[in-house]
Amino acid sequence: MRILILSRYDQLGASSRVRMLQYIPWFEKMGAEVTVSPLFDDKYLRLLYKSKNRFLNRFLNLGKIITYYFKRLRSVLFCRNYDVVWIEKEIFPYCPGLCELILSMRGIKYVVDYDDAIFHNYDLASSFITRFLLKNKLKPLLLNSSAVTAGSQYLANLSYQSGAKNVYLCPTVVDINRYMLKHEPSDETIRIGWIGSPSTSPYLKILAEPLRKVALVKKIILVTIGAPKLSFSGVLVEQHDWTLETEVSLLNSIHIGVMPLFDSPWERGKCGYKLIQYMALGKPVIASPVGANHDIVTPDVGYLADSDASWEDALIKLIEKPTLRGQFGKAARTKVEQKYSLQVTQPTIFQLFEDLTNKKSDLLCVD
Repeated sequence: MRILILSRYDQLGASSRVRMLQYIPWFEKMGAEVTVSPLFDDKYLRLLYKSKNRFLNRFLNLGKIITYYFKRLRSVLFCRNYDVVWIEKEIFPYCPGLCELILSMRGIKYVVDYDDAIFHNYDLASSFITRFLLKNKLKPLLLNSSAVTAGSQYLANLSYQSGAKNVYLCPTVVDINRYMLKHEPSDETIRIGWIGSPSTSPYLKILAEPLRKVALVKKIILVTIGAPKLSFSGVLVEQHDWTLETEVSLLNSIHIGVMPLFDSPWERGKCGYKLIQYMALGKPVIASPVGANHDIVTPDVGYLADSDASWEDALIKLIEKPTLRGQFGKAARTKVEQKYSLQVTQPTIFQLFEDLTNKKSDLLCVD
């Protein structure tokens, strides 16, 4: 089987890395030939993360973006030799839906993957022109897809509503072999951890007041990985840049993992990846009850919090009860092993591709 992956980003982009690229070793182990053609490279993404104004950044780099689009067009036009194409989100962002018909017009089987509610970039855009011209831009792509892999039920529902006929729930997962368990840090100060990117760091504002109140009575420190410089009144903050090489060791240094979210249509499409990371390392979690968080955070692994008071209460409980942290953490690790690990989902994804292309592997592969 020959597979072409049209990802949004290269390895630096978390969505591309965990939704698609981490599956490549398994695909190749099963005898597939895999080609990756990212739309944007790591250099562009670094510039995007550093920019305080993303619209201005895109305007200043318009020439580069056009080059990226021409490269993508070339990948699409010369993909007849592939048995299946796996597309991250869409082919050409902010282009009319007719552009998304190229593959189906050429008889190419393709699968579309969603881990974000990009539908709302168009149907809920602040610009009337964008809404008018692009509200239904994803419908041609989904209507003609062979399948859709969606990271949450919310995204699956949006895909169905946009015309997709075959939608498969595929949670965002981690390679459990990378997440080696270590004993909880022995520090007296409780380390409350958050991992993300500059674009998701505004959600941390939800924690400002609860953390300030907790810090009045408990010794805590907020540990961030991937957030820009920030300061919370009355709260110690320890900040780290994100790298693939250090993320696991840094997450092993925390006691509690958090995932605050606003409750709006975009956030309801979130797939809870940072929660999966915390839980894989045996950390209890606290999260806003939004999107996939409802399914991930069950009462045996942590708490859902929807107000300052509930965040404060959940934090105090876990800070004061190390035994409870241990119980939650153990259950969290088990849950990831059974449901949210690459080792569980990679055979399923490959089987989907085999079924679509009628190309069965002759290899018996045991992970």
